[in-house]
Amino acid sequence: MLSSRLPLMETSDNNASSSPAPRRSGRARVAPQKFSPEPHPSQNGHGSSSKRKRSQDNDGDNDDDDDGEDEEENDEDAENEGPRGSDGHVPTDEELDDDDGDGENDDEDVDPDDEPARRARKSRPSQKTRSRKPAAKRAKVNGAPLGLTPGPLAVPAVKLPNRPKKPTKVAPPSLARRDENDLYSEVFGSGNVSDDVAAHWFQRYGQAKSTALTELINCVLLAAGCEQQLTEDDIQDPENSANRLTELEEAYEQTSISDYPLISRTKASRNFRELLVGFFDSLVTLLHQTEAIYHDEELLDNIQRWVGIMSSSALRPFRHTATTVALSMLTALIGAMKQLDDRITRLNQSLQAESNRRGKNKALTDDIHKTADSAKQNHEFIDAKVKDLFDIVFVHRYRDIDPKIRAECIEALGTWVCNLPTVYMSPEYLRYLGWLLSDVNVTTRLEVLKQLAKVLKRDAEKLAHFIDRFRPRLVEMATRDSEVSVRVAAIAVVDILRGSGMLEPEEVDSICKLVFDSEVRVRKAVVGFFSELVQEFIENKIDDIGGNDVLEELFGDQDEDDYDSVRKDWINIKALAENLAVYDAQLGAEQDEIRHGLDVAADVVNATIPESRISLAAQVLYEKMPEISNWNVIAGYLLFDHTTSSKSRSSKSNSTEVAVKKAVAPQPEEEFILLEVLATAVKENLVLSTEHGRDKRRHHRLDQEAQEDAGLHLAGFIPRLLSKYGSDPAMAATVLRLEHFLDLDVFQQLRQNSATYNQLLEEIATQFNRHVDQALLNEAVASFLHARQYYELEELVDAKMAGLWEDSINSLRSVDKICELSLRGNLDRSTLVSLGQTLMKISKLVTVSDCIDVLEAPGTSIDSEGPLIKILVGIVARGRLTEPDDELDDPEDEIVAFAIKSCLFYFMWKIQRLRKAIENDEDISGDDLGKFVTLRKEMINNLIQTFSSRGFNDDLRLYAVGMACDLTQLFIFLRPHIDGPQAAKYGKLRDLLEEMPEGLITQEVIPILDAAERAYAKRIKKTLNDPADDDDPLDDELPPEDDEEEELTEQERFASELKAEKILCELAAKLVMAILARTIDHTGPDAGKLRKRLIRNKNKLGGNFKDIVAYLDEDYIRELQSGKKKATGKGKGKEAAKPALSAEVVIDDDGDEDDPFEEIEPEEGTAEDLRRRELLDDPIEDDEEDEQPATTKQVEESDEVVGD
Repeated sequence: MLSSRLPLMETSDNNASSSPAPRRSGRARVAPQKFSPEPHPSQNGHGSSSKRKRSQDNDGDNDDDDDGEDEEENDEDAENEGPRGSDGHVPTDEELDDDDGDGENDDEDVDPDDEPARRARKSRPSQKTRSRKPAAKRAKVNGAPLGLTPGPLAVPAVKLPNRPKKPTKVAPPSLARRDENDLYSEVFGSGNVSDDVAAHWFQRYGQAKSTALTELINCVLLAAGCEQQLTEDDIQDPENSANRLTELEEAYEQTSISDYPLISRTKASRNFRELLVGFFDSLVTLLHQTEAIYHDEELLDNIQRWVGIMSSSALRPFRHTATTVALSMLTALIGAMKQLDDRITRLNQSLQAESNRRGKNKALTDDIHKTADSAKQNHEFIDAKVKDLFDIVFVHRYRDIDPKIRAECIEALGTWVCNLPTVYMSPEYLRYLGWLLSDVNVTTRLEVLKQLAKVLKRDAEKLAHFIDRFRPRLVEMATRDSEVSVRVAAIAVVDILRGSGMLEPEEVDSICKLVFDSEVRVRKAVVGFFSELVQEFIENKIDDIGGNDVLEELFGDQDEDDYDSVRKDWINIKALAENLAVYDAQLGAEQDEIRHGLDVAADVVNATIPESRISLAAQVLYEKMPEISNWNVIAGYLLFDHTTSSKSRSSKSNSTEVAVKKAVAPQPEEEFILLEVLATAVKENLVLSTEHGRDKRRHHRLDQEAQEDAGLHLAGFIPRLLSKYGSDPAMAATVLRLEHFLDLDVFQQLRQNSATYNQLLEEIATQFNRHVDQALLNEAVASFLHARQYYELEELVDAKMAGLWEDSINSLRSVDKICELSLRGNLDRSTLVSLGQTLMKISKLVTVSDCIDVLEAPGTSIDSEGPLIKILVGIVARGRLTEPDDELDDPEDEIVAFAIKSCLFYFMWKIQRLRKAIENDEDISGDDLGKFVTLRKEMINNLIQTFSSRGFNDDLRLYAVGMACDLTQLFIFLRPHIDGPQAAKYGKLRDLLEEMPEGLITQEVIPILDAAERAYAKRIKKTLNDPADDDDPLDDELPPEDDEEEELTEQERFASELKAEKILCELAAKLVMAILARTIDHTGPDAGKLRKRLIRNKNKLGGNFKDIVAYLDEDYIRELQSGKKKATGKGKGKEAAKPALSAEVVIDDDGDEDDPFEEIEPEEGTAEDLRRRELLDDPIEDDEEDEQPATTKQVEESDEVVGD
């Protein structure tokens, strides 16, 4: 059925975009009789489009499984049963659709009472056949009367709007019939309060019952967007109500209304739902107060009949509007029951009081009896009506296919439970809340949690049975739901259960561990839960010590600024550390089995170490817990010698003080956690960054003077903390991080402060020499870079750096004296490890400041008299692999990698000096230039030998290829000076622009790229394109580690996939940049071959790879520079390849995506920089692959969906 309608959509779409030329002969050729005299709903979008859309949305729900539901409601323990079983599972949208009716005619099914109408509708197949004709459909869209339409060939003259831009057609309040219905006009247009509107209608009902009732039902139809109206005869013929509703549905379908007031977002419909609900609430309340509802039973029966039938309609506007009306009536009736309950209670109390009096007033007693009996009869009547309406509407609509209807049902149920808990706070009704906790729709789950929170705040202790049944589901939603908003709401509900003491210990632990969650909203939501748990822990500790009175006596007169002595609030810090340590250990144990995969994934990032989970938790706890915001107390607690104090046992010691010292003594793992907390607290307290400045709710911010004082205190704390924790590299790295938050302006202004910072730098330098941990060295280097940002402190930093350079150089030269470092395999493992540590430190030092003088200085020993840079370039030659050695290959490759990095920074510093010399028009020494050219050539040759000597893509091979590309690109800024007006002076620099060898592309670079592509393609199970006729055949050899993939866990497999993609994208990026810089693939017989090879599989290897290769497209670069978007087909690979769900989604994705290159100055050497300096002037080949047909097809498919 779906496929048969696709040509219709394509034809319509083509006509919508075609020129109006066919109009000139339309009226003369076509016979009018080809038009359908009575178009089917499919002619206005509900035949093909609506039908197809309903099959996707499952909007065919017309289920009335009364027997099954009644049986469930009579179950005494019904909350343990679900709508379809006992597991509490709520069917998905597809299951609901199957339950409501199978086949493609689900949208045409109605209740059993509507069976005659259904047969009548199915007996018109000819209309369906005619509805498929494009002519009939276009005639209806054009709005011309059917009898005056000349024929189908005249239709192309109609200029149809583009489908994606088609305005939404909204139902009332703009219907023509609105003004004919006084009630509708008064409810939605008069501005009168609902009570007055209900009173006016009740007066009209007293004068003409049938007319007023017809007006009321027509008002509901108008509210649903139906312009067709009922007559008094329809109201007076209840047996034909189902058939009449079927006729109204058919008429409504022909109006092509795609929106209705309850869901419309137009300004006119903003308060529509409130007015509709308010009117029926006021009406039912008025009928109860006037007792008309009890004397005129047909009134409520008629309203219930029509509303009930509409609530089971296959049309969503009818169903939704009627359900809203029915639920508002139910709420009002339940309010009336509450009033009757209160009246009966008061009457019984009065009767009891009267019966206890000595002189009984029989007449008064009889009156009270009579009044009570009348109230009971009314209560029974309302109770019966409520049950009927509940069974007719709620029992079926709480599981409606439309999540908005389900949410309204749950909202109403929550109101009923709160208004009349004696009836609705029972398993028979609460089970619906429990079942819909598993709803597939986010909005519905959120509404259930909202209502549960409202109910549990009032009477959680009365719902023990319900809580026991559904508490695991609530905890699961808080910890594992796919939507963050649902998790946040679930945490709030679970927090209510914690306050009532209704959580199991393991459930408390699972919620508390969310303070380490990756989602910041979840972490913030659980702060209250976690802090309350810590507070309970603190109270227990205080009770164990002796109570608050004892502590006040001991610490009552303590100075608040005394951070070096035992303090009362150290108990709070100890409690916080214990809880964080416990939950951190639990989380670590859970992740042990996937630790390897996570390590690999972290290696993929290859950037600065991300914040630890302790730091993330401390960030959200900072505002809530004063123990964290006052970082001076934490620092004093960590610096205190708890080991000595806890062991002191002199007879004169106060027993309470000893007990406090023992209670607050931290464990080693708790000290590590508190160091992380301290670093976070200092950052939150001292760093007035822009990201924090936007949050106006943040407190504990210091003024300038207080911040300077705090910085001085912190500078004094850091050396003491390093002295205590410096032996542990991980803890020392955390302490070093504290230096990054100091405002160093304070230290460069006053000499005595400079002395303080000098001591701090001395401690940092000591840690740099002491450890070989990468994290610690990174923190130390960051501290040096931080200090060098301030001119007055550069001298201090350079003095410390000189000492570090001297130690590293001496260590390297000591090894250079005993062997030739350019030859691989002449050192044992221990010496290689030691050499690797030295080179690692050198690779860190070269990043801090200009190191050319240090690296070019000759040695003082005869055995090692060459400059250090020559030694480093020689070490790069050790990368040439002749014979594999499993024991030594890893440390050998490691020292080569560190040497490559050190050399690259040397060339970068050298380029900076060269650029300044050219800018100042200085002369360049020919001897120095010759040495530099020779050194560059030697470095490139060593890199080439390193990656060309290896048979598969290991880390060093890939790193060497990338560094070779980077090194050749460093000198492209010289081209304007060599070929421009300064050519006579700087033409001798041309040797620095030498390209990489021509034969390297086919012999080495393309095989390396090919191996990286195939490794990633194997991970993602993609087949690569076959090579062209002039390309070399594929090499079947794969890296040996690929054969072990079968043994990987799911996490490890995913991590290896990320790593393979990272390797491929990094390699491709280096090669693309080299091509754009014309340092490779530019000259020689193989010129352009690498470019063509990169483009071959650009649509096969994911969006990231495709975006990188797109820079080889000259038009793409030009459009990025101009700030424009690329045409369709240049987006993400996966997004462009998958079928579009709707044109609206595709357009939104493209329109919301920010241009990362907009208003950003291009970095030197980038493609944009080359373009702006007119260095990228060679023609770039366009992509040979045929993408346009796929793009066209995607647009057409998008239009089809929008047409629905």
